[in-house]
Amino acid sequence: MASLLRLHPWLATGPAAWLVSREVHPGVAREAWAKGLPATLRAGIHFDAVHVSAALVESRVASRERGAVEAWFREGGIAASVIVSRLRDRYTALVPPDTAAGWDVAHTHCLGATRRTPYLAVPVPTRRRPPGAFWLLPAPDDDGMLCAAERLRELLGGAAAR
Repeated sequence: MASLLRLHPWLATGPAAWLVSREVHPGVAREAWAKGLPATLRAGIHFDAVHVSAALVESRVASRERGAVEAWFREGGIAASVIVSRLRDRYTALVPPDTAAGWDVAHTHCLGATRRTPYLAVPVPTRRRPPGAFWLLPAPDDDGMLCAAERLRELLGGAAAR
């Protein structure tokens, strides 16, 4: 592990360090990221994750253009912690732990400790563009950078409760 961190010192700082700081096996995630691959992290410990279909987000924005979608999130008070899936068919917002227990927004799915499959593929923290999954908004490096669940709920306001 020490040699990996010598070759890739960014893996021990900022978002890369924070994202794996509560993982049982952080080295596995670091190895994946060092190879440019997504790492599988467990939601429900450090963060929960809300999956929203790209169709829902882009219908609210009235655009598929990255700049418009990014501006929509920012105008809604979300400035970090949003991932775009590899196929660009889903946005994932990292939210505070325990959000999944009370999440009830239709056409979304929240991963957390209360869900049966709480694992999430997390792109390299510095990846801001395709190919593959990437961070639409910067990866978090502390709890304060997670998306506020209520702001996300308000942004998705047109989605009726389940």
